[in-house]
Amino acid sequence: MRRAEQITCLFWLVLAAAVCAGSLRLNVGTPSEPGSGFLPFGTGFLLGILALVHLAQVTFRKDEKEEPLLGEVRWKRGACVVAALLIYALLLPRLGYIITTFLFMAVLFSVYERRKWWMVGGASLLVIAVTYLVFHHWLKVQFPVGVFRIG
Repeated sequence: MRRAEQITCLFWLVLAAAVCAGSLRLNVGTPSEPGSGFLPFGTGFLLGILALVHLAQVTFRKDEKEEPLLGEVRWKRGACVVAALLIYALLLPRLGYIITTFLFMAVLFSVYERRKWWMVGGASLLVIAVTYLVFHHWLKVQFPVGVFRIG
């Protein structure tokens, strides 16, 4: 298990280096005047730091009981999330952002842990309210309105 994690960390380090190198070909700029390569460079740099930290943790930790590589994976939950995401992508242009995101968030909140319907509905409404306020009103992002013209 340790060797697989080390190889994975090295993969992320190489990817981070490639992202940083590619973003340097763009205009990185400065924090006060960011260029088009600023965000990719910062993301690649952060990814590299996190990969290095994880590589150090994996390399220098004491030997623990080896766990099977995919022993505790909950396949049904993951498959449900992927299916919900695909359905979300298909329904978003037809039903619009508000309805589709409400249904998607309700599914995600229900899949992770069984909760009462009013908690799932309230949390879904809260997510919609915050994202709609931030992206639509403050950042002026256009969301799909769908056939019902809501939003």
